[in-house]
Amino acid sequence: MKKIVILLLSALILLPLSVYPETLQEAYNKAIPSIGYNRLLELDPGTVYTGGITIFSGIIGIRGNGAIIDLQGGSISVAGEAQLEIDGCIIINGANGLLMQDQVSAYVTHCTFYGNQVGISYMVTGGLLEVSNSILAFNTQYGLTCDEGSSVILHYLDAYQNAQGDYMKWCSG
Repeated sequence: MKKIVILLLSALILLPLSVYPETLQEAYNKAIPSIGYNRLLELDPGTVYTGGITIFSGIIGIRGNGAIIDLQGGSISVAGEAQLEIDGCIIINGANGLLMQDQVSAYVTHCTFYGNQVGISYMVTGGLLEVSNSILAFNTQYGLTCDEGSSVILHYLDAYQNAQGDYMKWCSG
């Protein structure tokens, strides 16, 4: 009987943690400066992070550790003169999994962009996008789009089954 009561109490305590996933914005708001970043988000692989975020400045790091980010139609938007380093995330259900504009530089490693409209959209002419060891698959439009003058470096990128093409026609990659 004691074991059943302990199991029930444990379930009641842990159930709200799984029912109410954390938003990506909440994780961003809680992030603190660390090892060269203005904010470093250390995501928990057991948590599904929901919604998107907008980053306008600073050096931001997102260490996904295999966590799922369900954008629910939003995007991870980076603008201004920000720099983003994102690693180990599974990014799903977004308008743009990752949308960058203005003078942004971004470094993407070991990420999967799946089921977004566009996996990565890089509309920047003054920064650099470097993507390595990542997957862009089953997005409803493109895997990767970029501005004609963008600086894009791709290493070991696996892009396939993106409805309108893996790369928008002027992405040189």
